[in-house]
Amino acid sequence: MEDIIGDASGVKISMAGNQWFAARDALNIINSHGFKALIETIPPGLVERRARGEDLRIGHLVLSYKPEIVSLPPSMLMGLETMEAFEYVENDVVIAYMGEAVNDWCGLKNRRTAVPNPVTEGIGAMFARVFDKVCGGYEELIAGGSFLTKIHHREIPALIRSNIIDAGVIWRTEAIYWGLNYSVPEPRVVGRLAMALMPWASEAAKDVFSLFKSREIREVYEKYGFKWVGK
Repeated sequence: MEDIIGDASGVKISMAGNQWFAARDALNIINSHGFKALIETIPPGLVERRARGEDLRIGHLVLSYKPEIVSLPPSMLMGLETMEAFEYVENDVVIAYMGEAVNDWCGLKNRRTAVPNPVTEGIGAMFARVFDKVCGGYEELIAGGSFLTKIHHREIPALIRSNIIDAGVIWRTEAIYWGLNYSVPEPRVVGRLAMALMPWASEAAKDVFSLFKSREIREVYEKYGFKWVGK
């Protein structure tokens, strides 16, 4: 439930989960401009399904509202009907580690490792592709005992901080937020996010959507290590 924040009477926003810490600051800015909002920060695969009208289920709780604004990787917006969209931030996939540095993708073979689930998370699919290309044997990495997240890569920083694993694949912004050592291996793997306004958006949602193009919001994301690519 910590990924559902805000006021249920406000503008409904569904965001890819790697922004969860920035979303709290963004909500404060939205509120300061006189708007209410409810923000959910969930894996992008779920955001896409929400954008198509699927309910969000948390245990026995069913959230049946449709998001008026969504944030997704640009490729996942293809096929969705939107009123307007713009790309706004980039983020690197990195290796966070405890103890001895892991400076390349293949070095994960020799450490207690955790990787994001490619079924539920875009970062997991991106890592699987680069690992297979550079090192080969992604399936062997998993079969060899690497921890595969159940839902969200936010599990990984906790595992590192608890010394249960040596290294894990996360976004650079997550490593910065948690104060973890990290490397940015070659080839670099970079993800982008785009914000989209849905066809059923209210007038308030349109105003909030415009706020996401503001310098105030840009400063929030840059503070957490995102690279701003919006105009």
